[in-house]
Amino acid sequence: MGSELDLIIVGVYMCVLVLIGLAFGRLIKNGSDYFRAGAQGSWWMVGASMFMAGISAYTFVGNAAGIYMSGWSPLAIYFANIAGFLVAAAFLAAWYRQMRIVTYAEAIRQRFGKTAEQIVTHLLVLNGFMWSGVGLYTLAVFIVPLIPGANLPAVILGVGIIVVIYCTVGGNWAVMANDFVQGLVLLVATVIITTLCFINAGGIGEFFSTLANSPAAADLKMINDLPAGESTWVAKYGVAWFIITFIVQFANQTSLFQGVRYFSAKDGREACKASLFAGAMMTLGLAIFFIPPIYARLFLEPEVLAMHASPVKAMEYSYSVTSFTLLPKGTFSIMIVAIFAAAISSLDTGLNRNAALIIRDLMPAHRKFFGIQPFNPERELIYGKIATVLSGAVVIAIAMIYLNIKDASIFDVMLTVIAQLIFPQVIPLLLFLFIRKVPRWSILSSLAGGYLPSIILWLIAKTTGAVFSYQVRGLWVFIGGTLGFVIARLFWYRVSDEEKKETEAFYKNMQTPVDFKKEIGAGNDSFQLIMIGRFAMLLGALFLLLLIPVKTCDGRIVVSIIAGIIGGIGLLMWLAGKRILKKERH
Repeated sequence: MGSELDLIIVGVYMCVLVLIGLAFGRLIKNGSDYFRAGAQGSWWMVGASMFMAGISAYTFVGNAAGIYMSGWSPLAIYFANIAGFLVAAAFLAAWYRQMRIVTYAEAIRQRFGKTAEQIVTHLLVLNGFMWSGVGLYTLAVFIVPLIPGANLPAVILGVGIIVVIYCTVGGNWAVMANDFVQGLVLLVATVIITTLCFINAGGIGEFFSTLANSPAAADLKMINDLPAGESTWVAKYGVAWFIITFIVQFANQTSLFQGVRYFSAKDGREACKASLFAGAMMTLGLAIFFIPPIYARLFLEPEVLAMHASPVKAMEYSYSVTSFTLLPKGTFSIMIVAIFAAAISSLDTGLNRNAALIIRDLMPAHRKFFGIQPFNPERELIYGKIATVLSGAVVIAIAMIYLNIKDASIFDVMLTVIAQLIFPQVIPLLLFLFIRKVPRWSILSSLAGGYLPSIILWLIAKTTGAVFSYQVRGLWVFIGGTLGFVIARLFWYRVSDEEKKETEAFYKNMQTPVDFKKEIGAGNDSFQLIMIGRFAMLLGALFLLLLIPVKTCDGRIVVSIIAGIIGGIGLLMWLAGKRILKKERH
């Protein structure tokens, strides 16, 4: 499908990302700067990074397969994301920022003690590796059939190395800056793809009319009709599936596991604004992530099924087939860049987050356990960079392991993994914000309550051959994890006075607003705006170079629109930064 030009364009794009990492690396002076951008992130940069952290190549491969197969049913995931961002914008984002920590493991230690911190942190690091590996793998799946001579292992290795380089150089500053620039590229490109879907379908009305009258209409409903003889707890994409998916994703979106994204904001108010901005961007995503796969099901089904011998795997190419078919000749490289942006944004966040956990939480405990002296805090930055490199190697290896998934949809595989492995960890990391009078061991009883159903159902399935649906597994994990936490409330009266005082102090700190000037110092908003503006203008100019190889009128219009929007936004940001800088100097 692709050409050698696509490889050149992607290569130039990757070089720009490394340059952004180098530019923002100037802001790094210590571990706090490296792992949470010194808590100086502007709301627009933090918000864009939050949005992009939730979007990966999996969105255009795994989720696209789910949408191709079931239509509007995966809206449950996006509705939950938007609801989570709105709740966070109301108060949760401020709470998380006001914890005044660098990693979420520090919050776990302060509230639940060192034992809980170590157990949960090990689990969360594994989650981070697994999810980043998925992002890298799905990027390779999307790209390989489109570029001549490319192969899965080579793409996984090459992209992994590039991301490790700019994450190592620029830390969380590089992550957030690149996420903002990549968010621009992604949104503009996918909006154009969605617009072309409507145009080629004959208009918005005609698109939905074709959908309603399609033989696949029954499969593409938000809530599918139940097959004869099946209950909602067995059938895919029914009411129970929708509700459980919403609950799982909402809990994940609002828990401390995702709350780490607010630690980089300047204060609670900025964190809330960032969440609102991310929610607005996710709302736009409802259209741009759903329409192209559904278009493929309605108009391009033979082309999609021709992509792989297994229909289940072929569905994973629905978004790329739509993009290649509808984009004017010579402009498909724009979509490849957009998918690179999506994949890299989730990968770099995972690397930076895991490196922080390893250096600030796991390594000190491990050194103490083995009787090794603590490392010098001044060397935290160096160790952080080493941890980033090693984390990248692990993620690349995990992505290679995913290559062995042959005949199963990555969408269904990941839903099951999230419900059974990640959801039990998420439950106590949300409930502790509201149910406060519980002993420190409540997080462990919640984990036990969440994992026990998963283990029991797995053993029953192995020994009897019984099949348990995703929604049944998710329901029992939810019940077990919640009960495990709530029951601990009955034992609050046995907690020592010292622990009660520490618990009270934790929540008091969480609800005390951040005084940015006193606690952090001076901001660098002008630098953020000027540097991001410069790189956005650079990308806009580089996109204009596509006018040379693109010969068609439609293609040149698409290139001009993308370059104009990205460059124009960059110019506005640069001018805004210059105005702020001028005020600061006077």
